[in-house]
Amino acid sequence: MSLRVSIRKRLFIGITAAVCISLVGHPTQRTQESAHVVFADAAEAGGFTSGQRVTIQQKAVLFPKALSKNSHLTNLKVSYYGAKGERLRLTSVKGELAFIQSDSRGDLWLPTWYVSKEAAQVKETFPLSLQLRSSGSIYLAPGSAMKWPVSQTGTSLIAVAQWKDWYGVMVAPSKWKEDYRIYRPAMMWVQGKDTTAKKAMPEALLGGDSGVPTDVVRNLTEFLFKKGTPSSYVKKLLGEPQVRETSRNQEMSSNKPMILGETWRYEQRDAHYTVTFSPSGKLTSSEWVIPGTGSFERCYSPGDDYEFTYRFAAVPPQKTIEAEPDWRNQGNLNFTFLLEASEDVLLLKGDDGGYSGMHDNSSLYAIDRSTGKKLWQEDAGFGWYTAVTDKEREHVTMYSAYNPEVKDYAARVRHIRLSDGKVIWEVKPKNEFGLTMTAAADTIILDEALNMNETKTESVLSVLDQETGKLRWKKTLSGEHRLLNAGSGDTYVLVEQNGQLTAYDPVTGKAAWNVKVGKRAMDDPTQDPYFIGGYRYNPVSPADMTTRWMLLGKEWVLLNTETGAREAVYPAYEMERFEVLNERYLLVQRALNGEYFSGATAYESVLYDSLEDKELWTVKGKAARGVIEEERVYLTLNGIPAAIDIESGSILWKMETTSKAGDDLSHLVSSSYGILDSYLLVSLESDLVVLNKEDGRSLGRLHNVVTGSVDLREVYTKNGALNVTEREVLVGTVNGAFIRYDARALKERLDEL
Repeated sequence: MSLRVSIRKRLFIGITAAVCISLVGHPTQRTQESAHVVFADAAEAGGFTSGQRVTIQQKAVLFPKALSKNSHLTNLKVSYYGAKGERLRLTSVKGELAFIQSDSRGDLWLPTWYVSKEAAQVKETFPLSLQLRSSGSIYLAPGSAMKWPVSQTGTSLIAVAQWKDWYGVMVAPSKWKEDYRIYRPAMMWVQGKDTTAKKAMPEALLGGDSGVPTDVVRNLTEFLFKKGTPSSYVKKLLGEPQVRETSRNQEMSSNKPMILGETWRYEQRDAHYTVTFSPSGKLTSSEWVIPGTGSFERCYSPGDDYEFTYRFAAVPPQKTIEAEPDWRNQGNLNFTFLLEASEDVLLLKGDDGGYSGMHDNSSLYAIDRSTGKKLWQEDAGFGWYTAVTDKEREHVTMYSAYNPEVKDYAARVRHIRLSDGKVIWEVKPKNEFGLTMTAAADTIILDEALNMNETKTESVLSVLDQETGKLRWKKTLSGEHRLLNAGSGDTYVLVEQNGQLTAYDPVTGKAAWNVKVGKRAMDDPTQDPYFIGGYRYNPVSPADMTTRWMLLGKEWVLLNTETGAREAVYPAYEMERFEVLNERYLLVQRALNGEYFSGATAYESVLYDSLEDKELWTVKGKAARGVIEEERVYLTLNGIPAAIDIESGSILWKMETTSKAGDDLSHLVSSSYGILDSYLLVSLESDLVVLNKEDGRSLGRLHNVVTGSVDLREVYTKNGALNVTEREVLVGTVNGAFIRYDARALKERLDEL
């Protein structure tokens, strides 16, 4: 690529390395050349001049280098196509090629025939298989003086266009993927007299047993499909898809309503292909999914067609499992997370998924647990909010900093009835920023900074009656301090300040007990928004958190929050993080190098037994998302699902992967595990995958469930993206849906596989 590629373009390429790429190669045979033909509209004859603005009359290949008779047609490294109707300025003209300079694409060469009046007469054809004479030639354009022997491409080519007695044929690159680029087919031309046989290619190339190699189909989709291609044409070429699903949100602006179209899945043995259409049936995006062959690669896009992606999967593409849910609730924001659940109501968080935690819209809403019907919704706009329920799970208290109805910041604390959304009481704090809200027993705790601009922090701790919203007591806190409450299950208001942890009576404000903890040895990782360790909160069946692990001074302490008694300790090390599997076991991740935990390049994981005060076993890599069942720990090892014997530490099974052993694929897993009888459910990449928990064998992905993670919502995803009970399976998605399966019915469906 030319050095003229702009900073904006290079930056976009860097960013989209986290997103995805598409294209393909089509192997062919070899031959030789034929006679010269007069060029139809020669540029050298004065048809075009430097600086002239022209319009492309037919889809054209834009070459990175000027072609010559010495060019190798299968090594042209084409990334860009020029679209029909596209306006360009010719920087200079050299023979049959025009030099084009672009800030976004760099320096490119365009055959000038494609801006001639003859090119406007080209007819696109349904793919036609051609056999060529070995003595024939491949031309740059109809009648071009620039030609090459058929031996460069082989005698078998596919025609996709026709002009008079000329055929536009695809020439696939011999190497279609190189480094971070995808190379696309070029279109060249052959004369009708050089063909020896013509045969229409079969329809339904992916819908049945067409016999056409997947590589050939990939090339065809790359050249023939573009944004706006009608679904009828896609269906004619590829056939009926094996699966139809609701698409992701197609509206790029978070200030506009969601647009949900339809995604078709073509699931082949060696690759999967998905195409997504707008509600009117126009193609908006596509993705080829191919098993990776080495180190993990993120997704790529060919040229500047960023909606047409190519993904090299770390695990084999998952076959779709048809399974009907009990109900499917469609929300109005992309991401849905379960926050809390009562017997009759599910409380959800909606979020548009803005990068780095930023968003234009977020919401708190409730749906009927048995029917999926929305009961009420409170919008929070682009402000942050916190929500805590009472012990009975009949009400939720919501603190929000922004009011989208008045389009301005307005701090509000509202106590809302879960069943119908009625606001029971409302308190308006003085400041819109710097407020923290949590709960203890039957109270709401507000920690409000007095002056956000001062270096010395001073705040007022206000404790409100949860039922009425009336102030019970307040206390001024000076200097650095932390609220350590986990919710309404706590007996006391817990404040760590000046090296001491104090438990205050929520009714009187008097100290019930205090313990000296000293100065913290490290920052509390639970305050890091990217930290997904610690406790996994289960909204449908919360664990008793009376005794829990806290970072106090130089160690982690298993503290009884009712008495202040220490029941176990674990050293606090900057280079370690851990998950709490239960009160006895910690799953510890340990960095083996680097200056800080997240900057390490090597890790090991340890199962620590706090009852015996010893490490039971160690495995290489990052073990995460652990859940204990009987004598096993189900977890992920560097992002790959696995099962480990809890006593010996031996790996019982590990999910099949195409990635190298050292690759850290932790980002591919978003949810926690859900155990459904003899099956494990987990969100892996964009799929809700079902595994046999005995041997780790994948059964496939659940139909019409699009999952995934979003930056700085990792904790919400860990806690609320997947929850399984004896009665139900509750699933959050990334296209606004929240889904409930009947657990028994889903198990019976899986048993059939």
